Amino acid sequence: MKQSGPIYLGLNALVFATISAMAFVNPEAFARTIDFALLTPSAVPELLATYGGLMLVIACLIALSLFLHRRRTMAYFLITLSYVGFSGGRLVGILAHSGFDWRNFFFLAAELVLLVWGAACYWQERGRGLAGC
Repeated sequence: MKQSGPIYLGLNALVFATISAMAFVNPEAFARTIDFALLTPSAVPELLATYGGLMLVIACLIALSLFLHRRRTMAYFLITLSYVGFSGGRLVGILAHSGFDWRNFFFLAAELVLLVWGAACYWQERGRGLAGC
């Protein structure tokens, strides 16, 4: 369990960087993969802003926290908080708008696993910081 935190950070950096790269390389194919319809000329820049640029910055900051040990507690907290937002928004979307399908179930399950794992890393790192400093 001791090495779980850096693995968690590395996995998240990889996931966010992969999403960013897929969006930048071929936005139309990326949008089709997640069933987005790019209906207007302003839709592609919006997709690239969110799934390209924002995800890339998140990946870089997560990767940076691998080297800045003093910032790991905050990194775990913020990543966990992002998964609260992802899974909460997805659950509202499923219940209020679209219902369950295999893709929504898969992403919700992954988000919940990453949320719980991140929360465990946060509490472990927070406990170590309070006791060790």
